[in-house]
Amino acid sequence: MITLLLVAATLVIACGKKESTGPSEVDSEVTIADLAGTWNLIVWEYSLAADTSEKVDWVDLLELTGTMTIAANGDFTVTPRLPSGFGNDHGTLTVQADSIYWDGEDDEEWVQFDLSGINLTLHWPEAEFLDMDMDSNPEDVYLRVVFRRSS
Repeated sequence: MITLLLVAATLVIACGKKESTGPSEVDSEVTIADLAGTWNLIVWEYSLAADTSEKVDWVDLLELTGTMTIAANGDFTVTPRLPSGFGNDHGTLTVQADSIYWDGEDDEEWVQFDLSGINLTLHWPEAEFLDMDMDSNPEDVYLRVVFRRSS
């Protein structure tokens, strides 16, 4: 009888423990409402796909500026002023775990993000073909963008 009670007590304790369900589970899940506000661009960094330690930040190099505004319903506008004038986008964002579904005019994809204090970092998942170092020879690169909350 004592053995049966010990087994039952062990099962009750084990069933009360929360098990991880994988990478989509986060301790404090960020919602789109948490991202609502105006964000100022502070980093627009490309790194070579072949050697990610080789990086260039266009905010520093080209004095790139911009903002992103996110509404509580997920509507967004972003306006980085790239040298060629390209970069404005608008659409809807959806949050799931550590990813944002970026559904804009020019781009639709899941983008990994990290919200740390007043900084929102976005990591574009695919290699892009871009002239990272402005030498007229395009390279495969990854993009990391950091915005700082202004309101």
